[in-house]
Amino acid sequence: MLKEFGMNKKIKIAWICHFSSDDIQNKLPLWKKSMVYAAWITNTLEGFKNSKEFEIHVISPHQYLKRDYSFEDNGIFYHFFSIGIPLINRSWPRFFKFDLFTNFFSNRLKISRRINKIQPQLINLQGAENSYYSSSVLDLYKKFPVLVTIQGFVSLELGGENDAYKQNRIDVEAKIINQCSYFGGDKDSQSLIQSMRKSDFDFFNYYYPNGTNIEELAKKESNKAYDLLFWGRIIKDKGAEDFLEIIANLKVDYPNITACYIGPVAPSYMEFLKERAVGLGCEKNVIFLGFIPSTEELYKEVLKSRILILPTYNDRFPTVLREAVCLNIAVCAYATGSIPQFNVGGERILLTEVGDVLALTAKTRKLLSDEEYYQNITNVAYEHGLKEFSIENNCNRMASAYKDILKRL
Repeated sequence: MLKEFGMNKKIKIAWICHFSSDDIQNKLPLWKKSMVYAAWITNTLEGFKNSKEFEIHVISPHQYLKRDYSFEDNGIFYHFFSIGIPLINRSWPRFFKFDLFTNFFSNRLKISRRINKIQPQLINLQGAENSYYSSSVLDLYKKFPVLVTIQGFVSLELGGENDAYKQNRIDVEAKIINQCSYFGGDKDSQSLIQSMRKSDFDFFNYYYPNGTNIEELAKKESNKAYDLLFWGRIIKDKGAEDFLEIIANLKVDYPNITACYIGPVAPSYMEFLKERAVGLGCEKNVIFLGFIPSTEELYKEVLKSRILILPTYNDRFPTVLREAVCLNIAVCAYATGSIPQFNVGGERILLTEVGDVLALTAKTRKLLSDEEYYQNITNVAYEHGLKEFSIENNCNRMASAYKDILKRL
């Protein structure tokens, strides 16, 4: 899918990341399958398959591997390595912080050895916040140019456990941001990096793209079972409790309003939300569908909703926003991170100040009460999203970043 630039010799790029898909797991020697995760990595790799210009090497940890394993598929070279206790390849008990004591020495060693064997012209780290693999670039950035693609900032997360592992992630993220020189991602991340470091840096704007099948799915007819959708990790930081308040507020005018949560959630937090729904009097209006591992089944459920509510407090540019607009679903969101960038050039999604539940309720009510307005804004967002978040568009942007960096060396 990439445009060819007329070069005779392929440019070696090493990705350091973590991800998994059903297709990948079917190729790996696993003693047990894991959850599918980081679909944005899978989507982006689609754009580099069988490239005539780039030779992509993907270096990634993976749970439940029987042994380290490499293979080639569609011109991309995959190098997966086992993590945890040596030989048996099981995770260390959480109370025994061996990885923290050694600063993930085993993982860093495996990555460094692979990098030194590949000898790439450039390393593309996908996500600085995951220290169990990202810490490896602190051993490598003086030997190889490193482009850090921003996935998020763990230092900005409001919820979650504040334990030694999270502090390690925060510390490693800060070191990477202050010691590397090239970054890529959404525009708001550029401003945040500027506030975190004193020295100059170069930034390249691109997004992780949607999957290849999303346009076809959007065209399929789907019965709308839900008015409102909360999609993503179900935690306070993502606005899970704000979503309930919006449902309760709208129930005054729409007694039969329907809403659903889709995403992973801790059992204790789900019970808290259910009790909260009872207190707000909207327990019969909302359903919890939980985590849906199959992408096809996930999209089938998502397509049953009319409006995605994104009351997230600190996201950069959520994957679910990119997917929702391309599935022809209207979006109401808090204006955090780079979310407002989607409205540059015209209103495509409805935005309010972060934490303003009443304003977000009013925006949602506007979509529910005016069908013509709903159809117009949804169609505008859909057309813009298909272009802005396509594999071809964003992989070409990423490829241009690679070339630009290499020209500067």
